[in-house]
Amino acid sequence: MSVLSPPPRRPPDLVLGSTPDLVGDDTPGSPGFLLDVRIRFTPSLPVVRLGGELDLDSVHLLTDALDSLNVAHCPADLVLLDLTGVTFCDVAGLRGIDRGAEALARSGRELLLYHVPTCVERLMRLTGIGAGLQQR
Repeated sequence: MSVLSPPPRRPPDLVLGSTPDLVGDDTPGSPGFLLDVRIRFTPSLPVVRLGGELDLDSVHLLTDALDSLNVAHCPADLVLLDLTGVTFCDVAGLRGIDRGAEALARSGRELLLYHVPTCVERLMRLTGIGAGLQQR
């Protein structure tokens, strides 16, 4: 008789904040949902996952998420920003990403952009903001 150990539990996402629009569906990622921010703290690779619209009204949530990684004294030197769920991004949102990367760099960490949507890539090309950030 063998005893099977349960699979390792993955740490839950920390939902830092979300801003549902006043009109429409308030399900994360739906057109009426502005921004959903989730943080997965792991010692080797913390992940910040965004879903929805990253703009002037919601960029403070991204800033808070990236700042929380500095406060948490996470030992990782790389932070993954998963942009898979971003449906819209304006210049304020792009500046928020760039400023977050600069703040992480001051604490010895690098921000890696993951699954950058076409709307964000196009804005980066047009403005030059965030041009030096690593993407995957």
